[in-house]
Amino acid sequence: MTQTFRDICWCGNTELTEFSPDYLACSECGTLVSKTGLRSEQLRVQDDNHDFYGKEYWLSYQTEHYGFPDIRQRARQDLPERCLHWLRTLMAYKLPPAKVLELGCAHGGFVAMMGWAGFDAMGLELSPWVVEFAQQTFNMPILSGPIEDQQLESELFDAIVLYDVLEHLPDPVATMSHGASLLKEDGIFIVQMPNYEEGKTYSEMVAQKDNFLHQMKSIEHIHLLSRRGVSQFFKNLGFEFLQFEQQLFDYDMFFVASRQALVRYTDQQISYYLLKSPSGRMVQALLDKSSEFNQLQVQYQNIQVQYQTSETRRAELLKIIEQQDQEIASLRSQVSATVTDLQQTKSQLTQAHSDLQHTQSQLTNAHLDLQHSQSQLNQSNSEVQHTQSQLVHAYSEIQHTQSQLTQVHSDLQHTQSQLTQIHSHLQNSQSQLAQSQEKIQDFQQNQLQQIQNQLNETETKLKVINVEIAAMKTSKFWKLRSLWFKLKGFVGFPTDNE
Repeated sequence: MTQTFRDICWCGNTELTEFSPDYLACSECGTLVSKTGLRSEQLRVQDDNHDFYGKEYWLSYQTEHYGFPDIRQRARQDLPERCLHWLRTLMAYKLPPAKVLELGCAHGGFVAMMGWAGFDAMGLELSPWVVEFAQQTFNMPILSGPIEDQQLESELFDAIVLYDVLEHLPDPVATMSHGASLLKEDGIFIVQMPNYEEGKTYSEMVAQKDNFLHQMKSIEHIHLLSRRGVSQFFKNLGFEFLQFEQQLFDYDMFFVASRQALVRYTDQQISYYLLKSPSGRMVQALLDKSSEFNQLQVQYQNIQVQYQTSETRRAELLKIIEQQDQEIASLRSQVSATVTDLQQTKSQLTQAHSDLQHTQSQLTNAHLDLQHSQSQLNQSNSEVQHTQSQLVHAYSEIQHTQSQLTQVHSDLQHTQSQLTQIHSHLQNSQSQLAQSQEKIQDFQQNQLQQIQNQLNETETKLKVINVEIAAMKTSKFWKLRSLWFKLKGFVGFPTDNE
């Protein structure tokens, strides 16, 4: 079978994240989207022997893959359980002779039960073989093919019910929008479908062996919605009022969707309509028995809980008894060991008594030795007192000598202080002398430097004058001057340099 990778949610979100090997998760609406589910055209059944939802899907596929009964068995088994549960919910919101359509009616048992209750009911299935089977089994009107292909008037139905169908739709928005157009203004959808609990990861489901894992059939279950997703989905269709009902299985959700506020009928109102016809009376009897069965089932479940509690308590008591038996055995072992220890202790006490008598004899001898030692101690004490008197006298002499040493030490400290002062004055004098010598040297060096600078300046000026004189001697003026002096000398005039 050809499959197409799907990467868009019914809500239009394309930013899907990996959830499991077969599903992506939509953060916008909380829906799990199958990567490789069937396409819209693959829902159609043109060849009952080969198309996916054809004859074999109902006769062998579900049995082999999921362990479900085939359609013939389910036509009998579903009536007292699923069909009555669904009918009770339908009649809580719609009463006969309301017009109802069941999408995906399978064997048609629920369509028949609605008819027996007085509803104007019809079903719809994709497989022509299943349609024929349902018609022959329950003699009810069953449409063949997708709902979009049916020639039905708008606002025709009071209710459209679909149980375990919505998750199979490749384009649920288109299909359910078409269904909404077939409902009257106060019409309702009643839906049963798997309930994906948001927040659970795939690894957590696997670790906990969650029953929801059985609903992750990627070929068939294309959109697995959460309660948040369901609310958003039907709100987008204009069905803002949702009422979640008690589901049959813990992995499902079961709810009613309406454009208007939902009003629930009482059991008395429901019975009033059912008791109007013989078949309705039969349905009422089935509902009564179903209620009794449900009560018995609740009681049975309570008994099971009590039994499990009792079994748990019994197991705890057995464990306590086993522990007490172990403790008693341990105590017996301890008592036996204690008796052995007491016997050993008695033997040890006898030996200890003998040792005590021997020790007492030794103590008597020791007492005599102690008395002799005491006499010697008294004599030694007298000698110690004499020695102590001598020590007191010696201590007095030591104190006198120490006083003299203290005086000498004081004199030495005074002399040391004077020497320290003299040394300090000497250091100051040496420091002043060194400073004076440094000043004299600095003054002499400064004078010499000044004289040297003046000599250098004088030499520089002399050099400049000599350069100027040399320059003048080589000039034309100087030559004319020399000729002038020669001429004056020749004529006999006195010269300036004479």
